[in-house]
Amino acid sequence: MKFKKSIGVIVATSILLVGCNNDKEHIQNYNDGLEKIQKAEQPITEINEKLGKLEKEKERIAKKIENKDIHSVQDNIKKMLKNTEERNKEIKKEKDAMDKSQKEFNKIKGDVSKIDDKDKKKEFDEFNKAMDTKYQKHEDFVKGYQNILNKEKDLFEYFTTQSITQDEVNRKSKAVVDAQKQMKGKVDKYSEAVKKARKEKSDIDQFTK
Repeated sequence: MKFKKSIGVIVATSILLVGCNNDKEHIQNYNDGLEKIQKAEQPITEINEKLGKLEKEKERIAKKIENKDIHSVQDNIKKMLKNTEERNKEIKKEKDAMDKSQKEFNKIKGDVSKIDDKDKKKEFDEFNKAMDTKYQKHEDFVKGYQNILNKEKDLFEYFTTQSITQDEVNRKSKAVVDAQKQMKGKVDKYSEAVKKARKEKSDIDQFTK
């Protein structure tokens, strides 16, 4: 009986060791995926810097148009439309980068369900949820920004026409303002999601290093 009990203990120990080794494998796969995610998102920093410069340029052009006869500032209207087009290109680049990041994330998120250690699994589950939220809020952010760009384009293209009425200018201007107001909430929620994802990432760093 003692012999059988000893065998049972050895088998149980073997099972625990196998589970532990499997956890290491799944976590390593996850960590490899995190590196690919980080690489996919690297261009976003540069894109944001470019967007920031374009936003400042937009403000400078807007000051040259404000309170002026529209027909006398058509060159600046064209510059504004070009600026809008350039910002649209940059936000599309950011969307593409985040889409690549999400694609890499989707490849590894399933590894978490294979982790046996409950405490580790809990931490990785929370990170998964934070990342899913980050991607969703970024999508909302991009849509909101593109909505602003579309409304701005609509307004400034209208300024290039011959028949301009104040009522229509007011309507299109209000559409821009409304889109900007809606955007603020999207920016705040995306920022919160990014912070949450970073916090959860720091919690799993102890297991991935």
